[in-house]
Amino acid sequence: MSQETEEQYRSIFENAVEGIYQTTTDGRYLRVNPALAEIYGYSSPDDLIANLTDIAEQLYVDPGKREAFADLMARKDTVHSFEARVFRRDGTIIWIAESARCVRDAAGRIRYYEGTVQDITERKQHEEKIRLLATVFDSVADGILIVDPDLIVQAINPAYEVTTGFLRDELLRRPLVLFAPGSHERAFIDGIWTTAQKAGRWQGEITSFRNTGEAFAAALSVTSVRAPNGVLEHYVLTIADISQRKSQEHQIRYQASFDRLTDLPNRWLVCERLEEAIARAQRNQSKVAVAFLDLNRFKQVNDTLGHHAGDDLLKLVARRLRNCTRMTDTVGRLGGDEFLVVAPDAADRSAGARLVEKILYSMDEPFGVHNQELFCGASIGVAFYPDDGETADQLLRNADLAMYHAKRNPEHRFVFYDGGMRERSGFSLGLESDLRRASGGEEFELHYQPKIDLATDRIIGAEALVRWRHPVRGMVSPAEFIPLAEETGLIWEVGAWTFMEACRQLAAWTQAGVMVPSVSVNLSPRQFQDARLVGFVRSVVESSGIAPDRLELELTEGAMIGDIEKAVTILNDLKDIGVRLSIDDFGTGYSSLAYLKRFPIDTLKIDRSFVRDIVKSSTDPAIVGTIVTLAESLGFDTIAEGVETWEQAARLREQRCNRIQGYLISRPLPPDSFAAFMAGRSQAA
Repeated sequence: MSQETEEQYRSIFENAVEGIYQTTTDGRYLRVNPALAEIYGYSSPDDLIANLTDIAEQLYVDPGKREAFADLMARKDTVHSFEARVFRRDGTIIWIAESARCVRDAAGRIRYYEGTVQDITERKQHEEKIRLLATVFDSVADGILIVDPDLIVQAINPAYEVTTGFLRDELLRRPLVLFAPGSHERAFIDGIWTTAQKAGRWQGEITSFRNTGEAFAAALSVTSVRAPNGVLEHYVLTIADISQRKSQEHQIRYQASFDRLTDLPNRWLVCERLEEAIARAQRNQSKVAVAFLDLNRFKQVNDTLGHHAGDDLLKLVARRLRNCTRMTDTVGRLGGDEFLVVAPDAADRSAGARLVEKILYSMDEPFGVHNQELFCGASIGVAFYPDDGETADQLLRNADLAMYHAKRNPEHRFVFYDGGMRERSGFSLGLESDLRRASGGEEFELHYQPKIDLATDRIIGAEALVRWRHPVRGMVSPAEFIPLAEETGLIWEVGAWTFMEACRQLAAWTQAGVMVPSVSVNLSPRQFQDARLVGFVRSVVESSGIAPDRLELELTEGAMIGDIEKAVTILNDLKDIGVRLSIDDFGTGYSSLAYLKRFPIDTLKIDRSFVRDIVKSSTDPAIVGTIVTLAESLGFDTIAEGVETWEQAARLREQRCNRIQGYLISRPLPPDSFAAFMAGRSQAA
């Protein structure tokens, strides 16, 4: 080989963008080029050769891959596009595609392998994203249509076929025919496409039709998709059949007072009837018995047989409770597996005991659920008016507390409330008593954790977090007192104080010139299910004078699972007030794309569990990216919580999640410290 040719080959070897190597058959590198060292994260070829001495053990994530590679080389002398996951020097994992051949001596023995390596990590991530999006496209309950700028149908999903009865081949590559004939003015239809072109999205209700010609009410979303250069490429249409909801709007009054699953009075109505019973008892000098019932094995049924079985069990329990009580008694469902029986005109405690014994006797018989016989007993707490309370709220709390004692002592299937229960309950009930005293708000305070946009480095808001400064015990952890407030029914008072104080503080900051863009407040599942919620939020927002879109309510996914129709109604009522809504801890609970599309949510909050390992995990970045893509397709924002390092923030930015909160930015701060933090950021900017 001439010197010129040798120099050409050396130039190719040194400057190639692909990694090039020679290795022994037992896994040691003989020669590598700079590109391979860079791909694997080494400072130089010599650094790689000196430190990467066992390819099977040090390089491949799956050591068996090296054996498979060697087997292919021995049998075929060459390997093309051999894909594998490998470790870089810093421990991160990438995908590579490898092509190689055997170099043999005159006797046919393998001297070494030589080949090339490409980093295909980005391609693999893209393929995974496409696979996930294709799964979403095929599996969501809403119909999806993709049309080109000339409104020619390019793709439809199975849900659209099911919704409309049209077959794919009847629609593909044909002009879009979406609106029921005569249902909309031409100007309305033209306005949809004009808005989608200019604003990027149109949302609203239309009248569409099925292949039978039947018209139906539909929720339509049209989103424009543009190329990087801004040229319009497609429209994505999502369409949901809302005809059933429309036909049931006349039942709103009923649904506001009755539990949809069991047809029993809900918490609001049963408490109203309890108040009426108390008023009559005052006039008649009689008693009212209140029995608080909680099922003993309901969670086990849900976990083993599923939510449908749990729902069927609740329906059967409701039927038995109605059958074993008097016509004058009220049986209500408070939520979950909790029921309440109000028995007016109870003669004495013995009459209350007979009622409860009758209920428990009826619960002893097995329930037939999904072709199985299930035994699901109950724990019952009983309180009496006027002995154990003079108001509906006091009786409900005391019956709940008595039920808690019955639950803790299975040998007692029901327990009457007595005034000494709290003293006998030890620390937690002592704390409960203190919490009742503190629920007026005197001992509570709010701290505020900043939220920032990484793209602009600006503060976009704050999350209000309640703290309890106990006069004797010091600062009590929210992890300790919030569940206690949930159990004892005090969560409404705690949550109400939190929301009012957040509004008051936001107004005070605004007046002082501290322009906090927004403040978010957490809602517990019990608060969300409370019939007072919407009216309370509206009155506080109006009295505070704060623009409602500067207030955000954060709800967990679990708070909205159960009666989905009721949850959607509550969410829409809150949105009508003008406040923003977000789903907290997204990705850790029961998420259904079919329901998520119906929720008028503004933000998905990515749970800290995905952020914690995003730097080390091979799956968490893809999960975060999928959540961001899902949110974008639904028109939601995203924000990640629990961000503690700049490395985590960088990975989140790579997945297009720019909004974050966490200790990297700041711990939750008292109001004055938060205002100082805002001022410091402004001066730094």
